[in-house]
Amino acid sequence: MQGSFEKTVLEPDFPFRLFLNDGYESTPHHWHEDIEIIYLVEGSVKVGIGNDLYHLKVRDILIIGPGEVHFFLKEMRPSKRAVIQFRMSIYDTFLSGSKDSRVIRPMFTHSKYLTPSTEIHNLMEKQIQLLIRENSEARDGYKLIMKARLYDLAGILIRYMPKGEYSSDVESHHMEKLQKLDKVFEHVDKYYQTNINLEEISKVAGFSLYYFTRFFKENTGVTFVDYLNNFRITKAEWHLMEEMDSITEVAYKSGFNSVKTFNRVFKHLKGCAPMEYRRGMK
Repeated sequence: MQGSFEKTVLEPDFPFRLFLNDGYESTPHHWHEDIEIIYLVEGSVKVGIGNDLYHLKVRDILIIGPGEVHFFLKEMRPSKRAVIQFRMSIYDTFLSGSKDSRVIRPMFTHSKYLTPSTEIHNLMEKQIQLLIRENSEARDGYKLIMKARLYDLAGILIRYMPKGEYSSDVESHHMEKLQKLDKVFEHVDKYYQTNINLEEISKVAGFSLYYFTRFFKENTGVTFVDYLNNFRITKAEWHLMEEMDSITEVAYKSGFNSVKTFNRVFKHLKGCAPMEYRRGMK
């Protein structure tokens, strides 16, 4: 997966999906227009959103707002998490006016981390567990019941979370930042096998080198060099698992112009040498 806009295909009349993810591989930086709720069922997982890193444990809930750039770090042990994705349009029949919109939108705009020690978590967890059950059973009328549970989630947030007002100007500015990041992500996806330097990528984003380094770190939580290395190592993992190329060939295919550098970066990020990683996949 490239680290950019992730388009999810949802039904127009019911823009919602729920699935259980039991993997432990890393997921690169990406964003989508959907609201995403992560509910941890088993194990643990680290999720980065901007400069914040959340270490989720069993029963923790993380709400990721639309347009928030996030990523998942590789875990040593598998975890199981329920992933709920839906769009604000699911509340359209409820949002009878601009006042309603200003109240409900801020509830889902920015990330929220809820642990079992709070009342709001317990209320949210109950609705999430009902969503999981209805989705798995898919009995007659389950979409109506699930929609009701999503309304309950919004109602709980409105009642128990600090309130703010929705600003179209703020959303417009946020979308401009995402468009800049998308240009960077797309450039990396297309040219990662070449020598991408900071001066080049700064021009792609339309910034000076100094401003770009600050902009990228503030909006992704990592430096551009770290992001590029992670992206290339993710490509290398695929080559090591799916092909029989030599380590030297994998290094160059993944964008590293030095096998020594490739080995060093791979071991730093994955905790083992490339050859050890390949053996472990067999």
